[in-house]
Amino acid sequence: MDNTLNAFLRGIIEAATEFLPVSSTGHLFLFSYFFPFQNLSVPHEAFEDLFDIFIQTGAILSVVVLYYKTLWGHLVAAIRFGLKKTLDASGYQFYLNLLVGILPILTLGFLFKSQLDQIKMRPDLLLILGLSWFVGGVLMVFVEKRHLDEGSGKTIGLKESIIVGCLQCFALIPGVSRSAATIISARTLGVSKKESAEFSFFLAIPVLTLAGVYKLYKHRQILNSETIGLLLFGSIVSFVICYFIIRLFMAFIRRRSFMSFGVYRIVLGILVTLYFLRY
Repeated sequence: MDNTLNAFLRGIIEAATEFLPVSSTGHLFLFSYFFPFQNLSVPHEAFEDLFDIFIQTGAILSVVVLYYKTLWGHLVAAIRFGLKKTLDASGYQFYLNLLVGILPILTLGFLFKSQLDQIKMRPDLLLILGLSWFVGGVLMVFVEKRHLDEGSGKTIGLKESIIVGCLQCFALIPGVSRSAATIISARTLGVSKKESAEFSFFLAIPVLTLAGVYKLYKHRQILNSETIGLLLFGSIVSFVICYFIIRLFMAFIRRRSFMSFGVYRIVLGILVTLYFLRY
């Protein structure tokens, strides 16, 4: 497969799955298992490791564009609260929740970065993906059956942020899905579908941006006109399509539960696991 077409398809996959609770990294790893980049002028493994993480920055930018009023409004409110120009602590609480929510996964990601960097090269990668999809799907179906309503009306506070942030760490395992881990944990706590999804979006901004910067720095020696072009192309595709995917996703969950995503994960997990076991 032509590398430009490969980058285009991966950009679509990233956009379609990043904020859905189905694991974008798992889907990208699965795609690259069968359709790796070919005939690169740089080490193949290094570019594969960089590309599938870096193009998430395109998806992240779509969140910033879609929610810039919310993000900017909370930032202004947080600064005003810090300067004691207002008693409204909502902006400060918003960013404190995000900080608390990202600390666990950033800490574990740093401590185990060597192991995580090698996981895509493991011979049992497909088994890891299959089991992660299956188990996550079963949990999602179970949680949604118990929380078919909009939730208990609970909002994201410091306690909820700590719990969601800790459970988000399971997303370091490919196939688990950062979105699924945050949404399932928030829904279990009684948070509405809309707020669970949006909190997952906001947590993704610093987590995935830092992951992309880390990979870019780690593989800086392979950056040239060819690799930069593919990275930018994949990220742009991801940004454009993800902008619309998020809008469609939010419209979908206003009418439906996350149950269908759980069923999809179970079916995909079974198929991938059976494919691995046939060898």
